[in-house]
Amino acid sequence: MENQNNIKQPTATNEVENISKIRDILFGNNMNEYEKRFEFLEEKLNQAIAENKQEQDKKLSAIDFFIKKELQTFNTRLTEEEEARRNFDKKLLANIEELEQTFSRFKQTTNDNMSDDRENFKTITNDLSEQILLLKQNINERMEHNNNQLQTNKVDRSSLAVMLTDLACKLAGENDNINSDNK
Repeated sequence: MENQNNIKQPTATNEVENISKIRDILFGNNMNEYEKRFEFLEEKLNQAIAENKQEQDKKLSAIDFFIKKELQTFNTRLTEEEEARRNFDKKLLANIEELEQTFSRFKQTTNDNMSDDRENFKTITNDLSEQILLLKQNINERMEHNNNQLQTNKVDRSSLAVMLTDLACKLAGENDNINSDNK
């Protein structure tokens, strides 16, 4: 039974040998040359693939290095720009604070000047008011004095009428006396 099993189930090496024999019969020595060529080509292909892989690895390493270098440069520039912006912001804030202080001093000075000007204006206004009052009193006194002089110098209408009537009477009486004397 064992022989039958051996016959029925050929071993793997037996099969490869059988296939090699069939190939030798069909193709002869050419097949061995083809196998050698295929093996040579396979080796060359594997070698080319390995070289290609090495070359691609080198290129990828170079690209990786370049990208890392560019990222580092970019990060350095970004850090420098951030620092420059922070410095600019600090300077800007300092300028703003300085302007606020200047404006505050200007406002205080202006308020002080305006306060002084108001005081000066009040003083001048009070002085002018006193001068106007004195001038008004002086004018009133002069007018009253002139009025009194006119009253003194002026003859009252009724007094003037009495005087003129007396004068007319005297003249008429003298005329009567003159006329009577002339007659």
